[in-house]
Amino acid sequence: MEFTKVVKKCMSKKGLRPRDLARGTGYSQQYISDLLSGNRRWNETTMNKACQFLNIRVRFENAEEGSFLDEKENT
Repeated sequence: MEFTKVVKKCMSKKGLRPRDLARGTGYSQQYISDLLSGNRRWNETTMNKACQFLNIRVRFENAEEGSFLDEKENT
């Protein structure tokens, strides 16, 4: 799942609006709106601040390695 979808889902569950995320991360409401709409790209710093504010943790996996391991386990 892409990061923006995770953030939006978490915000929805917590009843938060983009302005709440902006206040919690120290970014402008316009900047957060641009991130959420896909007009800007998330970087490590903005992702970390959003995760910290929303109290979430993101784990990155390499899909190719996962597939290779799954195939290897089945043989």
